[in-house]
Amino acid sequence: MPDFCYNWRMSSIRTRIPLIASALAAAAIAAFLIWAFSLESTAGLYEWHPPWRRNFLLIGGAGLLPALLALGGLALRSRAPGGKGLAGKSLSAASLGFSAIALALAGGLFGYIVSSTAAPRDPIPALSLIDPAAGIEGREGVVRLSLSSDPHWGREESDAEARSAILRGVASASPRRDAFIILGDNVETGTDAGPWREEAADLSLLGDVPLRSLLGNHDGVIGGQAHFLRYFFPNGVDTDSGSPFYYSMKAGPARIIVLDLLWGAESFSRAQAAWLERTLSSLPAGAQAIVLSHCFFYASGYVDEHGYGYYDHPGTIAKVAPILERHKVALVVSGHNHDMELLRHGGVTYAVVGAMGGLLDDHITYRSPASLWLAQGVHGRLDLDISEAGIVMAFKDRDGKTLREELVAKAR
Repeated sequence: MPDFCYNWRMSSIRTRIPLIASALAAAAIAAFLIWAFSLESTAGLYEWHPPWRRNFLLIGGAGLLPALLALGGLALRSRAPGGKGLAGKSLSAASLGFSAIALALAGGLFGYIVSSTAAPRDPIPALSLIDPAAGIEGREGVVRLSLSSDPHWGREESDAEARSAILRGVASASPRRDAFIILGDNVETGTDAGPWREEAADLSLLGDVPLRSLLGNHDGVIGGQAHFLRYFFPNGVDTDSGSPFYYSMKAGPARIIVLDLLWGAESFSRAQAAWLERTLSSLPAGAQAIVLSHCFFYASGYVDEHGYGYYDHPGTIAKVAPILERHKVALVVSGHNHDMELLRHGGVTYAVVGAMGGLLDDHITYRSPASLWLAQGVHGRLDLDISEAGIVMAFKDRDGKTLREELVAKAR
């Protein structure tokens, strides 16, 4: 092969190396983002948390920048005599450098999340869990449930004493409670393993009262669903939907329907919507439907530091509430906002009970038109006594004192 042909070929290969490297970097970043957004809570994190949105955009930019630099370098070198322009070479070299950074970023983030959410070496504490397939059995025609939400293990500002008092109150209640349900935000950051173990240890305060938990928006951050499943579905998923995040279970004369609503309706997929319609349509005449979710529907609240209103949620109200109203759901209980509230809209009773120990919302600036009663600055729980006559609701503070009672009469 003549020297000039060999030199031309080698020069051509060298000019393409930055393009190849940048393509690999872009593919790695894209693969990481696709994987991250396939996880629970990530879409809501992007939508509702501007600093995280910026982080995701920066990660995406890290994948695009090497390609832009490589193309710019190639363009400049093609115009320079012999393809040896200094500016083009500099851009090509920068592209290679940023490609290496992008590849390291994608690999490092993926490795960190996978290692942080991997199964621990030591056995995790066993929990007394409700089997969704078996449902919840009551006694003498009454199913007695206690519910609360947003304990936020792992956050320094959370009130550990209030959490423990609520758990002890459920364990010692008379008549005995048949189950305790946490409506999400078990921990502050789902990726971290420590708070999950701390929660499991503290839940022993429930004694022999079985429990179940929903996934919250904080629990799902990022990859935290692995820890959630490890503790609350240790033997795999056995639900009527095939999902650990939304399903239904029997509770005496009622049907409890758990929805996957974390930050809002961004997690309300077509599959979940179709399942919800089928489940509600199949309820026998006279059955009472009780819907549980982490994110609220109607609620009083406030505007956060990013300018988002945490009240009367536009997403869940627009996409989910009409289904609940059309099927005459009796009661919806949620957390997410850290207070206790009773509301009614469209024939559906709503309760917010995000008061299990997280930092309380004592700065409410908006009162929902649907609100009937609101307790600010109080940790506590909600007790439900379900019978053929209806649902007796009792909001209780951390020490078990009743703050508000309400009867949701049987309407179906």
